[in-house]
Amino acid sequence: MQGQRTINTDRIGRLRELLKERAVGALLVINLANIRYLTGFSGSSGFLLISKHGDFFFTDFRYKEQTQTEVSGAEIVITENDSVGFITNFMKEKLKLEEFYIEDTITLRQYQEFGKEHRVSAVKDVVEVLREQKDAYELKMIGKAVERAERALIEVKPYIRPGITEREIALRLEENLKAAGVRKLPFDTIVASGANTAIVHAKPTEKTLAPGDFVLIDWGGECEGYCSDMTRTFLLHGDNLTKKREIYDFVKIANALGRASVAAGKIAAEIDTITRDSITKAGFGEHFGHSTGHGVGLDVHEAPYIRNYNTQTVIQEGMVFTIEPGIYIGGMGGVRIEDMVVVEKNNCKTLTTLPRELEIL
Repeated sequence: MQGQRTINTDRIGRLRELLKERAVGALLVINLANIRYLTGFSGSSGFLLISKHGDFFFTDFRYKEQTQTEVSGAEIVITENDSVGFITNFMKEKLKLEEFYIEDTITLRQYQEFGKEHRVSAVKDVVEVLREQKDAYELKMIGKAVERAERALIEVKPYIRPGITEREIALRLEENLKAAGVRKLPFDTIVASGANTAIVHAKPTEKTLAPGDFVLIDWGGECEGYCSDMTRTFLLHGDNLTKKREIYDFVKIANALGRASVAAGKIAAEIDTITRDSITKAGFGEHFGHSTGHGVGLDVHEAPYIRNYNTQTVIQEGMVFTIEPGIYIGGMGGVRIEDMVVVEKNNCKTLTTLPRELEIL
């Protein structure tokens, strides 16, 4: 716990420096992932105030005991009844604050309530900027989240056969994730087969797997709040598989080129372009309509975003994100191969280890 307290203090210190650069006198953090990053709090209700008067974490009675073991780096204040009203009065009467900034994810009602007694301005992506580069602790947790997810899929693979339903595979996979130590799934597991694999964010259905089907599984693990996110596509034995093999190979090549292009100093859009151009040259550009990747951490989708129009983000050491090209053809199916990478000082390391060669089951 002492080590985590030091980490939280360092993170709040870096946030203070950033706020000073942006001329932000006081910031109310409301995003729960940001609060966890700064204090260690894993509950579902809380506010964190960073100000020249001190740092205060507000939550209600339900988390009174939990905060004693989790929260560090800020003074704990247990609110009474209406949390927004309590915090407003606390800032006005005790801290004499007349104005403050708040994260732009605030609800309209909260904004109106806080605005009754203070001048309130919204700010965007302040803590998120700090979260982009992972420290050693975060990389360790993400690594464990990857291990748990991969172990769960390995145990499920023998069941990926004609006759089983998408929903049954998803259920077995999620049971194995829980058995591996995952407390909360980072997102709804995707299991799709046949024509359903052309749906980028398909939901598991009662469809039965059939010979010759693509089977696409997009799933993730978790460890101490940190996520993993990966996708593998399998092919079931059947007739006339040549076209499907070719499509798979095109995606595999794009994935490899994308991962190989990752390096500190690159622009995010450059990585997307390299990955996308590979699929476009293969003749399937119109069938790859989503971004190449996204950051992964306390949120399964966070900065940096590897998009063709993201020309502002410079890739830096410690960033963790996905490379996930795909080809999706309506009526036939789709392929996606998603890996997680971490940017190191002189190279890029792929965190996911499951095979990328086409597995015909």
